[in-house]
Amino acid sequence: MSSPPPPWQFACAAYIPLLTGNLSALGSGIIIYSMIGPGRREKLRKPRNRLLLAMSVYDMLYSLVKAWTFLLAPKGYGVPGAQGNMATCRLQAFFIEFTHATGAYNSLLSIYYWLSICKGVKPGTFSKYEPYAHGMIFITFLSFAVCGLVIELYNPVFGFCFIGSYPPACETSSEAPPCDRFPPESLGLLYEIFAQMWVQAYIVIVIITNTLIWMKVREQDRVIKRYSFAATTQWDSRQSFSLRRRQSDLGRSKSVALQSTLYVAAFIACWIGPTLFHLIGWIWGIQSFWAVFVIVLFTPLQGFWNAFIYARPTYLRMRQKFPHMGRYQTAKSIFFDADPLKLAFYSLRQPREVDNLPNPRDPELIGEKIFHNDCSDDFIIDEHYDNGIDGDPMNLSNDPYTKIESEKAAGTETKNESDISTTS
Repeated sequence: MSSPPPPWQFACAAYIPLLTGNLSALGSGIIIYSMIGPGRREKLRKPRNRLLLAMSVYDMLYSLVKAWTFLLAPKGYGVPGAQGNMATCRLQAFFIEFTHATGAYNSLLSIYYWLSICKGVKPGTFSKYEPYAHGMIFITFLSFAVCGLVIELYNPVFGFCFIGSYPPACETSSEAPPCDRFPPESLGLLYEIFAQMWVQAYIVIVIITNTLIWMKVREQDRVIKRYSFAATTQWDSRQSFSLRRRQSDLGRSKSVALQSTLYVAAFIACWIGPTLFHLIGWIWGIQSFWAVFVIVLFTPLQGFWNAFIYARPTYLRMRQKFPHMGRYQTAKSIFFDADPLKLAFYSLRQPREVDNLPNPRDPELIGEKIFHNDCSDDFIIDEHYDNGIDGDPMNLSNDPYTKIESEKAAGTETKNESDISTTS
């Protein structure tokens, strides 16, 4: 039997998440605000945004209960400055178990991208079944979380509270009494069932779906190359239009595939380390402080990376179209303005130069409208300006530019009528 871990290891396990967890909660929080804040509800018409919103809600809960470990950990179990008791300890473990649903939404988002790109499933079709997926995820993980609470599976472990033997470190430390519940030999299987089984399934799903997505993109690329090679000067305009449409579809598919892959990379980067350490410990019985260190350092960071990935497409487009905006101003606008592209456009306006402004609905300004093929027309490279004013692409009544044009036209018409009357 080994001696108890030194206090500095408990301190690392308890206080490192104070940084990483709060960073992740901040990232998830601004994603949530950018979707449900004032004037932003139109974003929730898109399935991918609804999935990302649900993922961010669960991740924010997970990040917060990890970040404030020292307030929830019970006193007397090795955590320096612990303020909690066994009730708060099990509350933390309950939410850690429940928020394993975050990975389920990573998988569901990857499946949605795969269905849209590879199977041609439209957003409306996906939306019919989406409520069942939300309900299934919620009920499944709530059931597991409650089950662990009922059988008293949640106990103090290394620096925080989750699945563990009771008393803590029983039968592994020379100073600990025999185990009353869940001895170490049975704990590995329970940890697999309640936690790691789900993570491993998520990793398999996101890898398979993204591999299929990139295979589809590669297939489209080969078709475009053959199509372009066969092009001749005798082509009519319809054939040329078809080629341009295919090229636009390919560009869209690549953009969506890259976005999906980035979300997958963030998830795997946060969870692959804990998964490998768990399997090594369960199969070969090798336990290490570094396994705990990897868990508390990386797993709470997913929301932090998701915020950058979420902002990336619009950020790149705004920096390209509106270079006068600084990087900080652009990032702030993406998260805190209801329509950042529209705001950026009107920030170009100078006094008394309204008549010379380009139309903000000019395709060259806001991005080419991508044509529909077997991919979903929900995927527009422009993440913010594809719904029009008030969610209707043809509703221009509230567009300031349209109002200016209408007033000019009305003034011209009135002038022409007066000229005709004078002539008569």
